[in-house]
Amino acid sequence: MRQTCKVCKREDYWNYSVPDDLWHAIVPANLQSGVVCLGCFDRFAAERTIEYAGSVRNVRFAGDMAAFEFDIAKLSNGPYRF
Repeated sequence: MRQTCKVCKREDYWNYSVPDDLWHAIVPANLQSGVVCLGCFDRFAAERTIEYAGSVRNVRFAGDMAAFEFDIAKLSNGPYRF
């Protein structure tokens, strides 16, 4: 069974990691021990105006038919800067 995001309740296909101090600064305390999808994490960061793009590591997608590990070739803080 796939994990679900504790915020939006959707199945979480994305795996990512950030440093603990950043996680604690961005994710509300009552959700810190659960799964928070990358989309909800991004929304929390935007609400708190915390830039995190350079801190995300190990971005992976695990689908039903395929899985991918991504190398970050370019990153940007803020919306639509590519």
